[in-house]
Amino acid sequence: MIRVACIVGLFSLGLSGCGNLPDIERAEKAAAAGNVEDARSQLEELARFGLADAQVELGDLYADQDTPAARQKALEWYQKAAEQGSDRASIRIGKMNAREGDTPEQRANGARYLRRALAEGDKTALIPLINLYMNFPKEFPNGKPVELIKQARAAGDPKGDIALARYYVLSGQFENRTDEIESLCVPIAEAQPECFQLLARVYLAEGRNEDFETLVGRARQAWEQGTIEDRDLYLFARWLSDDESPQKQVATTNELYLMLTPGYVPALTARAKLIMENNYLAEPEVVIQMLQQARDNGDLKASLSLARAYERGRIVPADPEKAVRYAMEVREKYPSAEYLLGRIYKRGYLGEPDPEKAKHHLLTAARRGFPKADYALAELYWEAKGIEVNRLYAWSFAQLALDGGVERARELMVEMVLSVPEHTRMKAKALYKQERAARRQMFAKGAFGPAQTTEQGG
Repeated sequence: MIRVACIVGLFSLGLSGCGNLPDIERAEKAAAAGNVEDARSQLEELARFGLADAQVELGDLYADQDTPAARQKALEWYQKAAEQGSDRASIRIGKMNAREGDTPEQRANGARYLRRALAEGDKTALIPLINLYMNFPKEFPNGKPVELIKQARAAGDPKGDIALARYYVLSGQFENRTDEIESLCVPIAEAQPECFQLLARVYLAEGRNEDFETLVGRARQAWEQGTIEDRDLYLFARWLSDDESPQKQVATTNELYLMLTPGYVPALTARAKLIMENNYLAEPEVVIQMLQQARDNGDLKASLSLARAYERGRIVPADPEKAVRYAMEVREKYPSAEYLLGRIYKRGYLGEPDPEKAKHHLLTAARRGFPKADYALAELYWEAKGIEVNRLYAWSFAQLALDGGVERARELMVEMVLSVPEHTRMKAKALYKQERAARRQMFAKGAFGPAQTTEQGG
């Protein structure tokens, strides 16, 4: 009874006193001192009692871990607080879904939260909403990011400057706006770390190597001094060796990843992936060790990378059983893991092809937005290894793959066209439209399991 009375007293008196009972202020001090487990244990007890502030703080602790599993826990706690009317929780849900959302439904949910926060006067919602509109223009055709950018700059928000610089890149104006991008970003790079990427784009595109080296040094120094976060340096490093970079800087990316490891788990996985793509950087054993370490720290991408490594057998001997085990760990999170499983069963890496299991995994991946799986299904029904040829399904899945940007599907359709009569192609077109409509409906509802409306018998 004394404990219950104390808890009630804590709620009404701002959570202070009562001996060793959990306390938000004490939890915040513990987190600041690096005692994350102590902070979490105190916040979890208060959060379970339904205290919205504790739920938000607990969500923040999970969000700081920056892994898919931790972000999901963060969202769950934010949602509990938002249901109690917490504006702090609502804006966090909006920002996280806008930044990390994997599906159109999740991003649309983020946009709704951000628009509501902005309408209620929360200016911090403005830039995430602009970024969302610019990154996914097809999903938000009425977003009007330029008007929002003008609004941010008129209010004196320096994030409006980087939003304008990004808009020049995304709208195809980069080559004619490099001077303006540089003038916008040079003064604010430490405060707005995405400017490091934009400035690097300018310097690499114009062959200004000395300016680029100076910029990398500036980013490194900002991180060492704590001016920018681990995630900021990680995103900069990752971009430097990405396809978007005018000149890939693999060595520089590797150096920056090394600075971040082992403390920043995503850098472990990213560096392993970099080495797999550029195997002169380190021995294969190092890659597997890094991925295992990242996986043990909760990074699901590491499990996916391990599955790929053992399936392909490029840096380690192929081991399809290990590939299946790692892919099964992350299939709910990543459609590409379902695709990998489908490919293993389709090709018979475990012994003999298993077309039924292949169809199951490939169809699941395809219906969750992974068009390479549509192409694999088209091949499966066309080649008919272990199943009967089904020209109807082969043509419809090839069309879906082509819609998804898989150009190989066009070659397959050219190969099929002489063998698929007109009446079959017409039926396949109807089936293709039916399947496409069902998938759009699934995404709208946020349902990502296999649909039950199409592919009779398949």
